[in-house]
Amino acid sequence: MGWTTRNLTRQFGAPAALSGVVAYLFAAERTRHVVYRRQSDGSSSDGHLIELYCGTDDVWHAKDITAEAEAPQPTSDPSAYVFDTEGTQHVVFLSDDDGHIHELYQSDGWHHGDLMDSSATVVRAVDPPFGWASAHYGTQHVVFRDQYRTVHLLSRGTGDDAAWVQHPLTTSTGPHAAVAPGGYAFDAAQTQHIVMVGDDQLLYEYVMTDGSWGPPRDLGPNVGASRDALPHPTGYGFAGDGTRHVPWLGEDRDIHEQSFANGAWSPKNLTSEVGGPSPMPGLAPAGYSFESNPAAPVGTRHVIHIGADGLVYEFWNDPSGWHVNPLTGGEGSFPAASAPTAFADPVAGTQNVFYRSTADEIIELRYTPSPLHGKVGVHGAAHLHGTAL
Repeated sequence: MGWTTRNLTRQFGAPAALSGVVAYLFAAERTRHVVYRRQSDGSSSDGHLIELYCGTDDVWHAKDITAEAEAPQPTSDPSAYVFDTEGTQHVVFLSDDDGHIHELYQSDGWHHGDLMDSSATVVRAVDPPFGWASAHYGTQHVVFRDQYRTVHLLSRGTGDDAAWVQHPLTTSTGPHAAVAPGGYAFDAAQTQHIVMVGDDQLLYEYVMTDGSWGPPRDLGPNVGASRDALPHPTGYGFAGDGTRHVPWLGEDRDIHEQSFANGAWSPKNLTSEVGGPSPMPGLAPAGYSFESNPAAPVGTRHVIHIGADGLVYEFWNDPSGWHVNPLTGGEGSFPAASAPTAFADPVAGTQNVFYRSTADEIIELRYTPSPLHGKVGVHGAAHLHGTAL
């Protein structure tokens, strides 16, 4: 089937979006989820966090999770993730101007918690927090930057008695964070990672191995003088070959990816070396791995970004190298106004991309393998412009 497009606002009545969107797969429940702030409609629920969720029936539903959890109004874009070890879902965000990180968690309904209060953290977060979980370690994490540009990590283990604990990662000698950091778990390698841009314009990574975080490591590239305006960087691991990758938007208005393989980091300018139009300024790319599965025997890597023309583009890598592909465009497409968010579902053999359109609507792009694709395992065979629904 290749890539298809659905406008979730028009087709399923999803509320209009005020913010960018985040999305995640809840593999155990066979559901996919999108979270974002609601656009104003003149009601008391303006700005509330909305969860869209969809099961194997492919029908999307909307829920006001701020109201259900009786939580405070968000003042930042959310970050969201699944904690597979406990079978729970989590959304973290800022509220008001007190610098507290708030959490909504789903366990027999949505509930609210203040992570600063529960961890006795006294510093203030100045940017939207970023959260993720590790199935290997059975832990969940939220990373943020305080008013002194120090990177802090909130961590929690498993079980009813598990508590949030705060760890400052930045030392007196730095480097300090110029932008909000991001993080991810690479469970196949039994590691976790935090990526940040330092105030010296360099890209850094903290690595957690065997339960302990090491010092920041310089990844090589200098992101330039525009570092303060860069979206926070994130990364992903590719279990197929044990590599890990950090895509980022440069001040040269090119999409770059820094890759770690065979013990060393190496750069790739995807825009200049592979092709495609310049990206939209200020909108960070989203990277993910599509691990080998029955529908796609050859695993691939993907970097999704928004072009300056408002179209969604995909860089994808297979054993033959890098390729570029427009995922939107033509009649019935919806220009993008937010950075994309994306994930793969190897069990279903699908890839899933979401974004907010210029009309503040929620758009889903979904790759579904055709029977022929499943037999021959040729990823590029079905990479065509999506069908708009």
